Amino acid sequence: MVPFAGYEMPVQYTGVLEEAKQVRASAGLFDVSHMGQLSVRGSDPVAALNGLLTNDLSKVALGQAQYSMVCNPKGGVIDDIIAYRRKPDEVFLCVNASNRHTVFAWLADHLPKSVSIEDQSDALCLLAVQGPLAEKLLCECSDPTLVKNLAYYWAAEAKVFGVPCYLSRTGYTGEDGFEIYVSNSEAPGIWEKLMEIGAPKGLGPIGLGARDTLRLEMGYPLHGHEISPEINPLEAALQWVVKLKKEAFIGKQALENIAASGPGRLLRGFAIEDRRMARAGARILSRTKQPAGIITSGTFSPHLHHPIALGLVDSKFSGEKDFLLEVRQDLVSMHVHPLPFVSSHTKKKA
Repeated sequence: MVPFAGYEMPVQYTGVLEEAKQVRASAGLFDVSHMGQLSVRGSDPVAALNGLLTNDLSKVALGQAQYSMVCNPKGGVIDDIIAYRRKPDEVFLCVNASNRHTVFAWLADHLPKSVSIEDQSDALCLLAVQGPLAEKLLCECSDPTLVKNLAYYWAAEAKVFGVPCYLSRTGYTGEDGFEIYVSNSEAPGIWEKLMEIGAPKGLGPIGLGARDTLRLEMGYPLHGHEISPEINPLEAALQWVVKLKKEAFIGKQALENIAASGPGRLLRGFAIEDRRMARAGARILSRTKQPAGIITSGTFSPHLHHPIALGLVDSKFSGEKDFLLEVRQDLVSMHVHPLPFVSSHTKKKA
């Protein structure tokens, strides 16, 4: 257990590599109740939020979810979020734990008075079931028709073991999976019942260590690493969530300027030709030993059997495939690897 954003968080239960393999092979149960949940309500919360998000929330149907960014005027990322169009008069937001208060304050300061914002984080828990067996397990404890028909990046009011909850199908592992937003008082019982029916089939509890390994294998960004107030979404290869053709939003002008001139650095995935892992902050050098960038995240991939990393590379080296990683006093060879490192198995169609 380690302290994180005011919570005591499990890093591992049985071991990071074992848990990562378990999620890809069968299923894992995550307690991610540290994530923040905000509710924006009013006559037109979509229009109100659209001026603060990079993606176009107006394209989202009732019941659908959308990945987006909250940016500052310079285009840096305050947080990456998932926005759920939960009701005609409500958009439900899932935000990062460490940014929860910052995002709440930013939105409260910039949203029009026609909407209200409420922080529901302390009243809710969030459990996630990820892996090939996720759908089968949810069908055993919820409405099978609803579960099977819930498409990727959609959500619905549901009951799990008879308990009212908000059930979504997104994920942070690259595997098929569901998120269960439920009241604090009901969450322990749901966890225990899921383990009771799931453990014999291969479900296991998964900690933060494996969660980070799984997201890195997919090339998914982590705030404070691949994106931050100093790292914009265009540098992080997230241009697909930046809709520059939509109406004005905070950061749009800066991102338009960056898009026109080209980002000064670009995110790349790396396969490391050594057993030594890349650490965040380690220097990336060109083959001629020129400073070329910095590692943002690194881990050992249990599915590729070698270390992998994400890093920001100066745009003048963007066409190169081979680099050197500085590990203490040594230089280790690594090469650019296409993302994701591991194939995605999210259920794109219900």
